[in-house]
Amino acid sequence: MKKIIIVLLLIISIGCNKQEIIDNSQQVENNSNENQEIIIDEEVKEGPINVYLFWGDGCPVCANLKEFFNNLDSSYNKYFNLVQYEVWYNEENNSLMHKVGDSLNQTYYALPFLVIGDEIIVGFSEAKKEYILDRIIEEYNNDKYDIMDELDN
Repeated sequence: MKKIIIVLLLIISIGCNKQEIIDNSQQVENNSNENQEIIIDEEVKEGPINVYLFWGDGCPVCANLKEFFNNLDSSYNKYFNLVQYEVWYNEENNSLMHKVGDSLNQTYYALPFLVIGDEIIVGFSEAKKEYILDRIIEEYNNDKYDIMDELDN
């Protein structure tokens, strides 16, 4: 009789463990589905970021920055779209630059006025080239913040 009880207890114990294993495998399956959803969300966010350039027609420093962007290797095309606004002869664009600056707590307005994510880079020089590219790639890989989304709301 003791042997029968022990065998029954073993069978019940194995049955309970089997259910626990099934429950755990369903949990793992649910977790992998959750991870898959996250991947799908990341896929939606893929694509180049928008970089905003506010410039003035006749501004030599602006022309140098535009030339820098025009001469970039095409491999950078996957990281960003350059959206340009001439502000000296277009009052709407000038107003937009100030809205963007105000939204990002900018107190100094000079040209060129470059917006990458939530950062504004004023002016341009050889020393800023690498920094600009690093910021573009960093923004592409991380936040993908677009100030215009905030201004549209």
